[in-house]
Amino acid sequence: MQMELIASGGGKPIGKLAVVRNFRQVIETRDISLMNKELYQFLNLYCGFIAHYDINGFKATYSAPKDFAEVFIRHFDREHCYFDGIYPCHEEAYKDSGFTKAEIKREFNRIVEIHKAAIGRWAENKQRSEREQLYLMLKQEFEDEPKGQKISCDACGNAYEVKVIKKGEAFTDFDKICCLFCGHQTKLYEKRR
Repeated sequence: MQMELIASGGGKPIGKLAVVRNFRQVIETRDISLMNKELYQFLNLYCGFIAHYDINGFKATYSAPKDFAEVFIRHFDREHCYFDGIYPCHEEAYKDSGFTKAEIKREFNRIVEIHKAAIGRWAENKQRSEREQLYLMLKQEFEDEPKGQKISCDACGNAYEVKVIKKGEAFTDFDKICCLFCGHQTKLYEKRR
């Protein structure tokens, strides 16, 4: 059973702090666009992030699933090189919350620990889905290319496929071709696109 940290003086639990609630919301929804200004400032001042110019640049930097999973949450993952640990300077109180910055960071770490495996799977699935959509789009584009014409020459017995590209409108009744091997004129039986 997980015990929740309570602020000194009988205050509210750490999970009720606005900055912690906002962090949990961002992690659980996997949506950095939900980050508010207070969380943005906390992350920049105490969690080892750079500002990325402003809050909008920060959100844009970590909005892609891969960046969210492989960079953003890794600042709170003890097993990763991006992990930003707890330092003596974080033992100071955070505003008038009754909690230190270190306690809030530990809560962030705990939240990420709970969700990091699911976030990793989510990012992989999102990337796979994006690649699949791109593949289907490219497949459609290139499948619309004209296919070859099947040729079966009665004279020499060769069977093959050719792609005939006509320019202009002069030859609209194109239903015969000469065999590439023997030169015998043969009828096109199977036209495909």
